[in-house]
Amino acid sequence: MPIKLKPVNHKRGDSNRYCGPSAISAITGMNTGEAARLLRYVSGKASIKGCYTRHLLSALEMCGITYGRQSVTNKPTLAAWLRESKAQRTSGRVFLVVAGHHFQIITGRRYVCGLTGDIVSIKHDKVKRRARVAEVIELFADGRITIPEQARKPAKDRKKSKLRRQCRKIAAEYGFHIDAERGAWGVSYWVCMSDDAEDLAFDMGHELSDSHVCYYWDEVAERLDRMVEFHKAHFAPLPQAA
Repeated sequence: MPIKLKPVNHKRGDSNRYCGPSAISAITGMNTGEAARLLRYVSGKASIKGCYTRHLLSALEMCGITYGRQSVTNKPTLAAWLRESKAQRTSGRVFLVVAGHHFQIITGRRYVCGLTGDIVSIKHDKVKRRARVAEVIELFADGRITIPEQARKPAKDRKKSKLRRQCRKIAAEYGFHIDAERGAWGVSYWVCMSDDAEDLAFDMGHELSDSHVCYYWDEVAERLDRMVEFHKAHFAPLPQAA
């Protein structure tokens, strides 16, 4: 069964802007929020702001997609690979190309990635033709492509308003900050500790020095829990209010 490319699906309120989820979305049709949850499941990461090729392929396998790696020598530019692969890029053959630390999906003369969003020509301005190709992987779908349950948005165990109040209370108690930002992908939340704690996390190379952006209140709550643990481990308890 041929894989039919689709535009990247950034569903309002359930999206992720990075290229790994975008590639999965273009191949499977799931939205990028679902793809990010699937990548979190296979990688064990708390948030997705990039991913390894192996995690992307594991996520695709869960959707019923198999693959075969192609040999790449001397890291040609994407433009050179497109010229050299013209004969094999026949109708129905789909390639995942890793070039310039970026995932892109190519079939024939059609191209889609997180930067284009839509399916465009391989000569489109947003195609980074000078990027060096590191990996080329052909994708196959022997049966029906499915969206695993691990990708589905879970039903909330707690009401959103209650969770939001709890998060705000913790932030106020420890001097943390939760700043909401509305963009084309919906609302995101920048969650960080006090300046002293952030500086210490950076100096230590701690995982809390990165991945400050959360897309759901469940993610905000999880990050706050880790921030509280860090604060308790490295700072004296805050004085109790009278």
